[in-house]
Amino acid sequence: MPALSISPLEDYDIDPITGFLPRIPPLKRLPNPYYEPWEDVVDDLNGLLLAGRLRERVHKLAVLDTAELKDQREYQRAFLVLCLLSHGYVWGKHEVVSEILPACLAIPWTKVATRLGMLPVVCHAAVVLWNWRKLFKEGPIDLSNISTLSTYSGAVDESWFYLTTTAMEAAGAPSLTAMVSAIRSVSERDHRGLLSHLHVILASLKKLNVIFVRMYEKCDPYVFYWKIRPYLAGWENMAEAGLPLGLIYEGVDTLWEEGTDYYADISHLTETDRFLRQYRKYAGGSAAQSSLIHALDIFFGVEHHPTGDTRKSHHNKTFVTRSDNETESEVDKNDRYNNLPPTKPATELDKDELGSNIHKHSAPAPNRNNFLQAMRGYMPGPHRRFLEDLSRVTNVRPYMLRLAKHVERGNDAVSDLYSNDLIPSDATLQAELVETFNACLHELKLFRDKHVQVVSVYIINQARKGPSIAHGGFAIAHGEEASKQNTAPVTPPPSASPSTKFSSTPITPQSTPPDFSRIKDKPAAAHVPHLQPPAIAATNILYPQTALNTSPATLPSLGLAKSHNPKSKVFRGTGGTNLMPFLKQSRDETAEAMLTIPEADKVVKKVTKKREADGWGWLARR
Repeated sequence: MPALSISPLEDYDIDPITGFLPRIPPLKRLPNPYYEPWEDVVDDLNGLLLAGRLRERVHKLAVLDTAELKDQREYQRAFLVLCLLSHGYVWGKHEVVSEILPACLAIPWTKVATRLGMLPVVCHAAVVLWNWRKLFKEGPIDLSNISTLSTYSGAVDESWFYLTTTAMEAAGAPSLTAMVSAIRSVSERDHRGLLSHLHVILASLKKLNVIFVRMYEKCDPYVFYWKIRPYLAGWENMAEAGLPLGLIYEGVDTLWEEGTDYYADISHLTETDRFLRQYRKYAGGSAAQSSLIHALDIFFGVEHHPTGDTRKSHHNKTFVTRSDNETESEVDKNDRYNNLPPTKPATELDKDELGSNIHKHSAPAPNRNNFLQAMRGYMPGPHRRFLEDLSRVTNVRPYMLRLAKHVERGNDAVSDLYSNDLIPSDATLQAELVETFNACLHELKLFRDKHVQVVSVYIINQARKGPSIAHGGFAIAHGEEASKQNTAPVTPPPSASPSTKFSSTPITPQSTPPDFSRIKDKPAAAHVPHLQPPAIAATNILYPQTALNTSPATLPSLGLAKSHNPKSKVFRGTGGTNLMPFLKQSRDETAEAMLTIPEADKVVKKVTKKREADGWGWLARR
């Protein structure tokens, strides 16, 4: 069998020691004085947000040329800086949300993102992978020795939130080398080597779980939900947060096609549609953008389906159904990730193709969860390529499936797809391999258990309780008296024009509200539902500064952006998806991936009997 190969980790911008984290700590500042205007604003970011003067400062910036950035570290630093400035500009504090990002940020941010193979929006890589420094140069990358470079709020809670995840990435780094080595061990029939690599991965997973629960130590749930989380949101599914159409990147020529992650040919569109498609919809920062967790899923063959999908898995006899008494009404109808045409289930794959894939040690099935697939677009390009190549060469799960059957049936079982020399002759080693593989999946399942618990504490509970102070600490642009009562309407000034009522963008020299009157072939409002100013909604709690003229009946409900309706089961993450059904199903799918083997005592008895039989047989032959 030819050895399966993958490029060296360094080719994917992955370090064998630090994993997806850069080996050399990220730049604290761009070294070229040309970029001092950006860095100066970042220095004052917390104060400018507090004073409500960040936009004023940004409007004085020139459009800087990204050609002056010299290497990967400078591009990564520039991306983080532009994330901080852009999300601070859009969401503000005590200000109306802006639906236009000025050219001085939009143009260079888009260019930097393209260079890194990413999308211009805050993401896991920006605030976790490229936003840390060591306190002591020779110390480890762990919570005792790292600090953040920048935050939106200036709160230690925000720093701890990022740093906990950074420490988890560092703890998981050894598993990446072990995964590649394990794939090679299967190809080379090095069974003990495979076991050794699985133990390395198991140790990394255990460390991940220990670090994860430390989130509670120094990140207060109230502060996270009401003070930090708004800045991590993107522009997708953010209607009630003040961005019903998304965000316009001023000065960026390419136009966006709503509902996809690709640029579109718009030659066939009307002028109205072309104008609307200048708006871009990007998800915000999400743990689902961690390449480490994706790599673990690929390696262990965890098969994810669209949320709510009840198809059977080809791994075992039954697949996960809606968990925790989830009902049909809890499915988020507005989540585009789960409303795409269904893909072909594993049970309907061509049997010949499936059999040949198993024979070649290929991956058992692709990831069918549309949200998780979309989140790969928010990863750095080299990391995304690593996942693609890992999917192509991974061979451990097909091998372990066959080995589990061999252990269950006994060493005399005849393999129909593998020659017996692919299975270790030592029955104890066989059992250890299967048990260690399952132990790894068990730890990955525990990780997702903890994720569900963290989301419950930091998001679900906070959304249900509401802020302990008026407006969660935010001010609003109109109707201060109305804001005291959630149900009171917010009335815009009488002199406001229809377009002003609809747009929540302040008028600035570089940022003007959409002018629908200039469109000659504009259809009637009745034919463009999303252009029709709906009834004014109740005051927004998490983003009360928006004073948005939206109606929940017209635009999607969004737990992130308002006082949560106790009857609603939809709680969106900053990534834009309905959190709990997605997380619970991901957890259940991980448990489903565990191999079915006899109980441990039965395995021991079987091994003992085999050894005894071998021993007496040897005596008889003498």
